Amino acid sequence: MTNYERIKNSIQASALSVEDKLATTEIFAVISNDYLAEIADLFEQKPEWVEIYNDNRKKKLDATQSGDESEWMKILEEEKKMLNKLVFDSD
Repeated sequence: MTNYERIKNSIQASALSVEDKLATTEIFAVISNDYLAEIADLFEQKPEWVEIYNDNRKKKLDATQSGDESEWMKILEEEKKMLNKLVFDSD
């Protein structure tokens, strides 16, 4: 099974809406399989990260569409905190 298929399976198993599942899956469809291994592992080991990723994706989309640079910077700061927690406070 490819890393993309693993990610797609994790997304499909999540509680996301059908629309969010499709939008989130599409993002990973264009990324080389070699770059997806860590995300596939994360989504399989910690399924809650599918929803975290989707929420972050939607926030970024809203900020981009509104053109609100301060909101974009706030999202990036929150993302940095989440990633630091994932890396340094992981199980």
